[in-house]
Amino acid sequence: MRKISVYWQLMSAKTAFVTRNLSKASIVLIALIIVDVNFNNHLWLRNRKVVADDVISYYSYLPAAFIYHDLSFRFQDKDPDFFKDKMYNSKTADGGTYQKMTMGLAFLYLPFFLLGHLSAWLLGYETHGYTAPYFFFLVFSALFYLVVGLIYLRKILQKYADDSLVAITLLLVVFATNLLYYSTLEATMPHVYNFALFTVFVWQTMRWYAEPTGKHAVFTGLIYGLIVLVRPANALISLFFIFYGIRSFSDAGPRISFFLKRWRALALLLLAAFMVVLPQLIFWKVNTGHWLFYSYNNEGFFFANPQILDGLFSYRKGWFVYTPLMALAVIGLWPLWKTHRGLALPMIIFLIFNVYLIFSWWSWWYGGSFGARPLVDSYGLMAIPLAVLLGRAFRRSKVVFILLMVLSLLLVKLNVFQTYQYKNGSLHYDSMSKAAYWHMFGRMSADLTYYDLLDPLDYTLAIEGIYRSVPVLKVGIREQAETGFEALNEAGDRFISPGKHYHFSGADLLSEEKYHSGKRAVKLTPSDPYGAGIDFSAEKGDRYLVTVWKYPANAKASVVFTAYAEKGYSAVQHDVVETDATGWGKLSMIAEIPAVYTDGRFKAFVWNRSSDTVYFDDFSIEYLGKSTVKE
Repeated sequence: MRKISVYWQLMSAKTAFVTRNLSKASIVLIALIIVDVNFNNHLWLRNRKVVADDVISYYSYLPAAFIYHDLSFRFQDKDPDFFKDKMYNSKTADGGTYQKMTMGLAFLYLPFFLLGHLSAWLLGYETHGYTAPYFFFLVFSALFYLVVGLIYLRKILQKYADDSLVAITLLLVVFATNLLYYSTLEATMPHVYNFALFTVFVWQTMRWYAEPTGKHAVFTGLIYGLIVLVRPANALISLFFIFYGIRSFSDAGPRISFFLKRWRALALLLLAAFMVVLPQLIFWKVNTGHWLFYSYNNEGFFFANPQILDGLFSYRKGWFVYTPLMALAVIGLWPLWKTHRGLALPMIIFLIFNVYLIFSWWSWWYGGSFGARPLVDSYGLMAIPLAVLLGRAFRRSKVVFILLMVLSLLLVKLNVFQTYQYKNGSLHYDSMSKAAYWHMFGRMSADLTYYDLLDPLDYTLAIEGIYRSVPVLKVGIREQAETGFEALNEAGDRFISPGKHYHFSGADLLSEEKYHSGKRAVKLTPSDPYGAGIDFSAEKGDRYLVTVWKYPANAKASVVFTAYAEKGYSAVQHDVVETDATGWGKLSMIAEIPAVYTDGRFKAFVWNRSSDTVYFDDFSIEYLGKSTVKE
């Protein structure tokens, strides 16, 4: 009996140990999976999404300061060809050079940049800042800050949930949201770094209110300064600090008194934040002549026209569409309000203002991105009501809890799948529509129909706060592409179809001498025998009806349908099937791409094979569907 008792004591102790450390194990598991994803994608080998797009500007401070020793960026002028795709070169009116992005991320990159520089030197790589060792350590810098953020988030969540629920919440925040994408495939973008900074700031806010000492004030100020320096709009997180612990309006007076009594600590906090931001102010003053400088030129906010509904629910970038887990987190604000109003109120205030600010930006979809990427920064905050919701369900109804777990697993699966879709281009970076989303749902590879269903916005109007779609120049023909050679595109170098979805070449052959309909046609001479063509993608088995009118009807002239690939499919028709009273003849043929050919690019065009002038009008390529003949 004694042996059995000892055995059960050991097992109980082991179970208790495991239960208490599940959340730690979840962080280790997350880190291992991120490492595996990174090595499977090895982005550093060809600089794929490492130092690219916005990161070019964020990163450029480091090679400028530590390799070229010139933060005026004039060193670029010595080798413009080398730097043209490595650094942006924005100029003030008097010739000063500046970077669009602030230098906060450069501070966070710095230890890893130095490791990359040392590794490049030891391994014999070029040490100009843009070789594989630098990129390798930049990618893994994101993992470091992700783990830091998760460690602090674990500390926060343990105040409000059991360790097992903390572990589940940590796993969900990474694997059921676009934080996964921005920790791996675009790791050097600012969002995982901001996630860490926000989480540490929330923890420090709690620490400072529990013990409002100068030490905590300085550390909180340093973190806040970094938050502002990485992304100035994130200064809004100060709302959480200001309102933390307030439960109702009646607490406003005591809070003001609290701040006044501790003005020295608050002054230290603000001074610490200012010291972090000061290098940026000095950089602006030296390079632009101004202590404060707006580096975004004509880009700005439209506070009277925020696109909140689109930002939350649209198929283009809707937060709840691409990260539906956050809908559960928002629902969790209600039980959090019931049990911890002093935490729920500042979160709600911050969330409202943050969503308003983010979706007031002119490009509310934030260019090429997976989901609503600016909101990734605040996922540490949103994890709290998510954990509280799970805990409430666990205590109140095991059935509801099990349903939430099943739903969460499905959301993990959806997020991982959509992450791969986005990587493969089957979720478009800025032009998704409802039709395109559901057409691609559950599919990995994009097809021609997907591209035709996209809904791009007019960027030139958007920057003025006007949001209108532009007609998609369709890749394939799934209905009908036609032109009467009447309308030209804005550049005047292509004919454009009704609906503006297709372009036809041959604008330089335009003639008003003869026409079948309208007032124009194309004129092909022996010296210009080819023209009025359209390029498009097609798949094996596709069938098309190709028609065009020619004048004179008996002219030795043809319509051609052919593949770009050598020895690919080709069809030609020169016999008319119909004539009219004015001497025009109609060419018509059915082009069917045999199943033995692979998908690819095709073209249809008209061809003057005679020694005389021939006119063509009313050119049409109509999709008839797939061939019924099997391979």
